[in-house]
Amino acid sequence: MRTKRPKGGYKRRPGPSQDRPPAVERTPFNPRINKQLRPILREIGTPDKTPFKPDPFQLEALERLAEADVIVSAPTGSGKTYIAVEAMAQVLAKGGRAWYASPLKALSNSKFHEFGERFGTDKVGLLTGDHKVNQDAALIVGTTEILRNQLYDAMSRGENLASDLVVMDEAHYLGDPDRGVVWEEVIIYLPPRVRLLLLSATVANARDLAKWLEFVRGNRCEAVISTERPVPLHPLFLFPDGELVSLSKGRELSPQVRNFVREKRERAPRGGRIQAPYGRILKTLNEADLLPAIFFLKSRADCDLALSRAFGQTDYLDANRRERLEKRLDELLDKYPFLKDHGHIKYIRGAGVAAHHAGHMPHWKLVVEALMQEGLLAAIFSTSTVAAGVNFPARTVVISQSDKFNGHDFVDLTTTDLLQMTGRAGRRGMDRIGFALVVPGPFQNAELIHDLFGAEPEPVISQIKIDFSMALNLLHSQRPGDIKRLLSMSLASYQQEHSRRASEAGRILARLEEVLAERACESPEGALMLYHRRRKLLDELVRIEKARPEAARERMLKLGLIPGRLFEVGEGRFFCFLAYKNRRGHPGVLAARLREDIGLKKGQPRAKWIPLEAVTGLLETVLDFRDDTPAEEGLQLIRSAAGQQHTLLDPADLVPGLKTDPLADLEGRKAATEKELESLPCERCSVFRNCLGRPDGEAYRLLNRLHRLQINSDSSSFLLWSSFLKHLEFLKAEGFVDENDELTADGEWAAQLRLDHPLLIAAGIRAGVWPEHNPALLAALVAPFVVDKDRDLDEEGLKKLLPRHLVNAWRQLEATVAPLIATLQDWGFPTPQLKMRPALAIFAWASWGDWDTAVRLYGLDQGDMAMLVFRTADNLRQIANLSETHPGLAPAARAAVDLILKEPVMVPL
Repeated sequence: MRTKRPKGGYKRRPGPSQDRPPAVERTPFNPRINKQLRPILREIGTPDKTPFKPDPFQLEALERLAEADVIVSAPTGSGKTYIAVEAMAQVLAKGGRAWYASPLKALSNSKFHEFGERFGTDKVGLLTGDHKVNQDAALIVGTTEILRNQLYDAMSRGENLASDLVVMDEAHYLGDPDRGVVWEEVIIYLPPRVRLLLLSATVANARDLAKWLEFVRGNRCEAVISTERPVPLHPLFLFPDGELVSLSKGRELSPQVRNFVREKRERAPRGGRIQAPYGRILKTLNEADLLPAIFFLKSRADCDLALSRAFGQTDYLDANRRERLEKRLDELLDKYPFLKDHGHIKYIRGAGVAAHHAGHMPHWKLVVEALMQEGLLAAIFSTSTVAAGVNFPARTVVISQSDKFNGHDFVDLTTTDLLQMTGRAGRRGMDRIGFALVVPGPFQNAELIHDLFGAEPEPVISQIKIDFSMALNLLHSQRPGDIKRLLSMSLASYQQEHSRRASEAGRILARLEEVLAERACESPEGALMLYHRRRKLLDELVRIEKARPEAARERMLKLGLIPGRLFEVGEGRFFCFLAYKNRRGHPGVLAARLREDIGLKKGQPRAKWIPLEAVTGLLETVLDFRDDTPAEEGLQLIRSAAGQQHTLLDPADLVPGLKTDPLADLEGRKAATEKELESLPCERCSVFRNCLGRPDGEAYRLLNRLHRLQINSDSSSFLLWSSFLKHLEFLKAEGFVDENDELTADGEWAAQLRLDHPLLIAAGIRAGVWPEHNPALLAALVAPFVVDKDRDLDEEGLKKLLPRHLVNAWRQLEATVAPLIATLQDWGFPTPQLKMRPALAIFAWASWGDWDTAVRLYGLDQGDMAMLVFRTADNLRQIANLSETHPGLAPAARAAVDLILKEPVMVPL
């Protein structure tokens, strides 16, 4: 029996609403379509079938490619792959060879199959690290990193790349902070005789990139630009009461939406969190014929939680699609039988919805991708990974927030982010119009989204940086003078020294010299550095203020969630709190559902794990739970509470008493930031009011313009060369390079280690501490070197789980690399935070083959464990390349790869 809810919601304590905001916002929901939107929705439908006819930009690109390199900038889904296929067909027809490079292994696998069907499987090969198929084929499909490594090898042997055409897909990755350097290296190293075709999403500086390509390659390069979407896009907004309206009116934000946003800003609850009603949204989309849809959510947990909220509401598929879905799902599960017990299958069969994110296993993502690509799902809930690289067609994309996590912090979406998301809206050949639905929420700024729809895309900015792998490989084939020339050809150097920005920056710096004649800082560049620092601190203060609502909610939960406390999840689901419990790195609680028929499990009331973020409100009732409460007595308390009515708890009633108060922590951060801000010399400078103190002053405007030009970035030619020289000196100090700037014997084989931390791996090889006779142990010891630096891994209680020989081997390796890590840190080079949990997880997987045990030992999601396996295998392959110089270690590394790349990790082709 469900707990009865009184009419009008919960009983609330009296008091001024502004002093006591509700813990959960209640809004009656009545799905309806604004009459002004109806003409737009009438355009929904499938376009008439017509013979395929290439778009003008596709024909233009192919025509220009016959005489020059080409960069194509066009919206996502506009048909850029057609250009690549036709260009490769022309090369193959003449007996030539081609290389197709993509950023993702999954995308490379997909293109391998697609091109195999087009050209014949004997003509197409695949190189991704995980797979090597038909390596001598006329057309090679692979990742950009593999192509870069082949260019390294070709340069070291004085050979040319065996290709007549290179296609680089997703070329806007040039601006990716983590991987853009690989794209840039390929372009710089690629022989001019090889024709180059770059396929990019819409970017602002495609013509500038074409000029850089001409500068670096010496060939003419043409920019082919298309800004037209193949399917028109219409932005929508869904009010909390269920009304669906247009987001914009002309070029302005819709007055109805603007008024709502302003009212919400003025009376937004300071605590609590409005949970997105996914079932209601899906119902509205279904009634308006706006499915299938992609929901872009902020986290993996949100994606998985959304499934349960959409489940059981409605079947969003018609009878025909339901039949096809069931048949196709059965086929896929027969192909991957170990997925038949997957916990999300019920959501696919029940409501036709699925989640897709990096926390899922590769095989499961393949199932979801296949169903969505074949038009058999009503909706998927995904993080931004779907926007970047996976071809998911949908009629509508749902944008639930206006910011995203960039790996370090939450930042506002950019125009490029929005273009990639909305590029999935509107299926070419299936839709006459696509839609982007903006839904309100605690992290949504509808005004920002509206502005981004009308804004120009951001330019691609070079992300090139020097690392030891690059330095070793360049020294393997080039003299330092040649390397300096190569670095001067980087996109970073070009953007500074050959663009309008450089001359403009020079004029600004000269003017600043005049305006700030009596400054305290040494130079205009010094003033700019202080401007950057001050801006960063002020931004931190803004972030602190934005974090207050979530901190208030966290404080409320920490104070109020005590054993016996009743709380609500979603709307109308009540639980009794038993204990805090983290699961795979996610904070959560163990709680018993308030039901009159609840039973025992293992001698205790049956409990369920619930993510902490799913808790939407606390109730006043606290059952009399103590550590010594008998299980049967606790059971009766829960059963009795299930038949009663309860009142929502007002957060103001909680008495402060936390050991760690989130709000107090924020206040501490604020005080420290303000203190640092006051310590800047600007506060004591005689010209401060003319510099940073007056946003309307000339100096402030000049500094702001310099900041926007990014003239102080670390990517200039001079700083790149300085960074290389610093790496060179370190390599000399460690014996990898001699005094003549040539690689030593150790440097020669270390150059083959094309991975994140080649010197640390090389230190272990030099000392002979890698276990050559135990491949499972070797794989385990490599694993800590591949984990992201900021990965949060709990090491508590780990020692008792570690096998003795793993501990001994690790201590020996750690003693070897620790001095080198300390020296790298002294020089200012980045170093990894080595932890043992990845080693234990990989050792368990390699030794015992129990996947569930390995995932549990790692403490993160299955997808994270799979990524750990793939990255460990990539590093082991690099060690396996040393067969000539280390004949004992190389075969052990190859055997280790085979031990960890197996089902359910390895995805068959």
